[in-house]
Amino acid sequence: MVFFLMIRRPPRSTLFPYTTLFRSVLQNVNDIFPSEELKYTETLTGEKQEPIGFIVFAKSDEELIKAFTDSGWFLSDKIDIYSVSKLAKTAFLKQAYPQAPMTPSFWNKQVHEFGFEKPTDTNNARQRHHARFWKTGYIDNDGNGVYVGAASLDSGIKWWVTHKIDPDIDTEREFLFKGLENANALVDFKKQKFVDPGLGKNFSGDWFFTDGQVYIINL
Repeated sequence: MVFFLMIRRPPRSTLFPYTTLFRSVLQNVNDIFPSEELKYTETLTGEKQEPIGFIVFAKSDEELIKAFTDSGWFLSDKIDIYSVSKLAKTAFLKQAYPQAPMTPSFWNKQVHEFGFEKPTDTNNARQRHHARFWKTGYIDNDGNGVYVGAASLDSGIKWWVTHKIDPDIDTEREFLFKGLENANALVDFKKQKFVDPGLGKNFSGDWFFTDGQVYIINL
């Protein structure tokens, strides 16, 4: 985690330049993913990680955040010396830290803009439900921003610098979806095949498996 304190947001790809963020009108969901690589999150070096599990339409960043907080999730703290030190301390002591910072993950060459987390029954910093979301650079015809995200369960600490994930990322996808549904945060949704089922690894070498489904959600 300390290594990631040195990370600066890399340049966005020319596909979605920062200056046109949320200015391209989306005609078809598939337009977000002109290449197969964009259906997956990626490591700092561009290696493929977990597939996108959510495509979300929301009026604003605030509406996205509210949907999560209403369903019991917390917005994660930014990575800095204070938050990393607090995470190390609470993890060692097995104390709660529901806004703990997250290791950066990337999509379309950009660091996640939003990190959400929810404590497990253990209620300590070693384990947590967590999800990362990115702005895509699109709006729909109604002016809603389009976000993509992926979720996984942190099952413990490895190397005392980062979390390890549970390999069953589909169960975590369903956990997140059910929470939003139970909080009446959804206007409508559909679930469909997105990528082929398969196995993969994240940046720290943790295995995961997935059925390749995605939720398309309107908040």
